Amino acid sequence: MNIGSMKTYIIICGFADVVAGGPIYYANKIRYMEQQGWQVVVIPTNKGEKVFIHGMEKYLGPYVPFILDNPNEYNKKQREQLVDYLESFVPEDRGETIIETGTDYTNYWGEALAERIRAKHIIVFLDEQNSRVTEKVIDFYKFKYARHELACITKPVMQNLFKGYMSLELNECYALRCACTNTLDDYEHKITSLIPKGDYNIGYIGRLEKPFFPTIVEGFINFCKKNDKEKITIVFFGGAFEEKTVDALKDKFKLLSNVQIFITGYLFPLPIAALRKMDVFVSGAGSASVAAKAGVLSIHIDMLSYNPSGIMLDYEYLNYAKCPYGNTVYDYLDWVLIRREPNLPLPLEVNYKKDWDFVCECFEEHLKFIELSSSEPAYYNLSQLGISSKQKMKRFFRTILGLKWYNYLRGNQLYLFIWSFIQRFKSSK
Repeated sequence: MNIGSMKTYIIICGFADVVAGGPIYYANKIRYMEQQGWQVVVIPTNKGEKVFIHGMEKYLGPYVPFILDNPNEYNKKQREQLVDYLESFVPEDRGETIIETGTDYTNYWGEALAERIRAKHIIVFLDEQNSRVTEKVIDFYKFKYARHELACITKPVMQNLFKGYMSLELNECYALRCACTNTLDDYEHKITSLIPKGDYNIGYIGRLEKPFFPTIVEGFINFCKKNDKEKITIVFFGGAFEEKTVDALKDKFKLLSNVQIFITGYLFPLPIAALRKMDVFVSGAGSASVAAKAGVLSIHIDMLSYNPSGIMLDYEYLNYAKCPYGNTVYDYLDWVLIRREPNLPLPLEVNYKKDWDFVCECFEEHLKFIELSSSEPAYYNLSQLGISSKQKMKRFFRTILGLKWYNYLRGNQLYLFIWSFIQRFKSSK
């Protein structure tokens, strides 16, 4: 890359009204790329009122309301109009340009924009589960994989992404570390003084909608029921998109008189003093590493099986202490808090002050990955993306009504009524 020329890095992502690994990762990526001399452009995917992650405030504003739609749900003319809107975020003076997307819905629009402005488009999947990647769209991901323009957060995640469609050995998979664990800071926060010291203090870090979260909650409840003579404090360091999710969580514990729960809501950065009031954490993905960095025993949940991987013994997710009595969340809590055997591992050393060095190390790998990608420009024909019969119906209505009237009727749910009527008519035949 020519350091002296203009270079632009475009990220299509959501970040408003939430604290999660994705927005933290993107904030880190922006800071790093700017330090490397890149002009960074963010195209927001959600409408928001508040930004929790420092550095993202300047990107709050116009967003892409159609991002969840498959581009093939629109006719050619309408797709061009929507790509026009995406292009309006891009400066004319951009030079060498790279677009990064990270979800199974932003990827297609990223490809469309890349083709329009002749940019390179890199997909770095942030989620372990990508349910919208089906046989209807898998050819798109095979295309990006072949061009070395697709990576996942771990090699097993990529292997699982193509499972049933393409057989990959782990050494054929591409993985990039998406650093988002620099979330701790040593500062005073009122939540620290509000957390009581129970006989056992148990913590969780992360959003309350994570797919493995019900497994963790079930393990907490089982432990509390079997130790009903003890006072137990459970702190959920995280929030949810909808209040009903928080209410449902509270309902699960309301009959347990020996349990006091705290739900902090979105909190960034996390005060290390509050985390250190926990005896043990149970979390998944990068959140498990955050707990370990605070110097507290951290039980890691595998993102594909939802079972405990073990107690973290390093920050590379390579070594774990396995519970000798079983492999459920309850078994691990019983091992750590009740049995308290001499062979239990000690907490890892408090380690968060050099987090930015680790972040930079991860992103150096990202740039090397991009350098190895195909040098010949080529883009997937998005009209070949498979869509469902419901999506075809949406395209039909959009074509007949036009985007303005379709969006108006969609807001009034009329098209859903028409769709359900058609389905009932078909089933009655």
